[in-house]
Amino acid sequence: MEILKSLAQIDEKLQSLYGRPIPELMGEGFAFSYIDDNVIKNCVASLGDITPNKQSLLSLNELIFQLKDYLPPLCNITKVLLYSKNYDLIYALMNKLFVGQVGSVKYTSKSATSFTERYFDRFIEIAKNCKIPVEAYLPFIVDIFRVNRVDGLANWRAPALEYLQNFFTENEDYMVQFLNENPSEKYELLSSILEFNTNKGVQLLIDDYLKSGDSSEQTLNLIKNNKREVLQYIDRSMNSADEESLKKFVSIMLSMDSDNEVVSRLKDLYDKTNIESVKELISNKWGITETLNLKTEKQFLYAVRRKMKEPTERVLGIPFENFDVTFKSGYPADNAVYSFILYLFKEEKALYNLYKLSTLKNIFDEESLSRFADKLFETLKRKEDINQAKWCVRLFSLLGNDEVTNKVCEFLIDLYKQKRSKEAKYLTLCLIYSKKMQIVGVFKRLLAIHDERLMEKIDEYIDLISSFMGIDQNEIRDMLVPDNFSQTALEAEKERVFEAFVCGRLYTRKQFEDLYISNEIYNTLGQGLVFGEYRLNRLHNAFILEGKEKRFLVGKELLENEDGIGGPIGIGIIHPLDCDFKYDNIYTVIKEPTFKQFKRTNFDVREQNRSNISSARFAGTFVDAREFCKALLKAGFEINKANDEVEFGSLIHKNKTLNLLCEVEFEKKLGGQANATIGNIWFYKLSDVLVADGKYLTEKSNALSMGAIPYRYFDFIHYIVYKASCQTI
Repeated sequence: MEILKSLAQIDEKLQSLYGRPIPELMGEGFAFSYIDDNVIKNCVASLGDITPNKQSLLSLNELIFQLKDYLPPLCNITKVLLYSKNYDLIYALMNKLFVGQVGSVKYTSKSATSFTERYFDRFIEIAKNCKIPVEAYLPFIVDIFRVNRVDGLANWRAPALEYLQNFFTENEDYMVQFLNENPSEKYELLSSILEFNTNKGVQLLIDDYLKSGDSSEQTLNLIKNNKREVLQYIDRSMNSADEESLKKFVSIMLSMDSDNEVVSRLKDLYDKTNIESVKELISNKWGITETLNLKTEKQFLYAVRRKMKEPTERVLGIPFENFDVTFKSGYPADNAVYSFILYLFKEEKALYNLYKLSTLKNIFDEESLSRFADKLFETLKRKEDINQAKWCVRLFSLLGNDEVTNKVCEFLIDLYKQKRSKEAKYLTLCLIYSKKMQIVGVFKRLLAIHDERLMEKIDEYIDLISSFMGIDQNEIRDMLVPDNFSQTALEAEKERVFEAFVCGRLYTRKQFEDLYISNEIYNTLGQGLVFGEYRLNRLHNAFILEGKEKRFLVGKELLENEDGIGGPIGIGIIHPLDCDFKYDNIYTVIKEPTFKQFKRTNFDVREQNRSNISSARFAGTFVDAREFCKALLKAGFEINKANDEVEFGSLIHKNKTLNLLCEVEFEKKLGGQANATIGNIWFYKLSDVLVADGKYLTEKSNALSMGAIPYRYFDFIHYIVYKASCQTI
């Protein structure tokens, strides 16, 4: 009777666990016999995540151990979890076992030193005693090494690594086959092999790279982490490598940090190889002038003699004798020198290396180079398509002086107006990579007439100018603010002003004058804000704009110290956390504020323990999942999940200006459920977070401490979460 009662309860628990009857796995068949793998696969094909039913699983486990022979149901439920990939539940199930050994086959890990790690041994005993196929449980063991795993399964890494090492020793061919057939587990499996057999792991890593060309960030991280062994493997394989393999070896080395070990190998290869595609890859990294070491007139002339065996006499139909390029020493260029200059620009196809050719200005008279560039420009611009001679576009973009560059910019505007998109795009990139700031003026004029092709690319171009020329993006966007007032432009700039407020941007006095005083759009926005002068991050006064004049409400205007003592003065939009009692009268002075500058509820990061790596301010708060997510999405958050995932466990907010990513977690993953519980709030450096298939892979070990979070951004994030949680309760 007890057995029958247990079976009935198992029946009930199975239905509770799966949410629907599964006849093949119920009753006597489930409890007393090993269910065929194909039957289980068919039953769990659409099962999905059953983590919310974790308690039902653990209760079922207790019932299973009431049976005299518990192995069949234990085996069946383990297979169900393996085939449905509910790996976290396997860990929970093993940690509730009431036995010191499962079945007659015993397994003991040498590396297991804790009770938690011993539960991994119990799992292996289940797999061996129940003869679970290796293809069912190997993906689970590999998943333990997932790079962003910080949950319970991470506790099994040591015994799991030992098991994989032994399995690899006995079944190397099978493991290699598994590696090739399971790309989704490739990174984790290679990571583990590299730990216990570095040489073999490097061989598999490089072989996979040669076959698949996989240059994902994860693969490149493995290469960098095993740099010395990878370089040694390449050294051994270089002589017998064909052209394609050689190119991939070069790509691998170029992905590493450019230290002497890498640079010396690549430069040696550049000098020895006759394969042009390989030489081009190497020169694309440093620039051909750096590869040829051209710094002085003597070095340049030596390179001319070495490279120019048969000099030409003209270019674009113009005889070289019509040009007057001279060295700084006064020595005139001959046909070989002209031919070599053209050779450099024809070989230097990688635009991000174009500026390195400005070394020519140290060798030649700059004005003669500019006249040379001007004549080539005047000739090429009459062609139907300037991209027929891209080398020439690169040359006059780089070597022309301001006068020539201004002429080129006028021509570029005409290209955009004539809708010659491909030519316009290439010339635009050449000017950016030549570090010609006149391109920003071109953008401003074209944006004023709403050129659609430029508007589609403008963010990309601003990113490029910022990264390549080392100019803050906000400063570039300031230069692009329209001179003429429009409501559309006002709304767009209003978002930028709010971002400046959140990020704590400080303007120099000149920047403030150019924007908030001289520009009509910013002057209009400034009428609804309270500003202050800051020195050494401390607020000293407060003022508002009345028309184009400043009216100080607290304190007086700071004097600029000519000797720089006291630190520079910056003007910013005041934040309530900057204010003490002296500023009480500024909170209501603006009747129609540009945005909510002063609010009653503020969240001060200084009240947090500076060493904490997360904020638990809202942890445990119960919210309406739909409305809460809707509120955060409206405020600029994104759902953090891979493209093919249905459920998600967090929302993220990216702030490129501060290089920060904020993650608001939920205690459980959200799918279709109506309610949710908020977890902790984490902050990371945006540039350090890996992205895979659209998902940001945050690692708690890389989270920033609260002491590193800007107080305005901390307040901004917490206020959004606070408002969203209040609205959904």
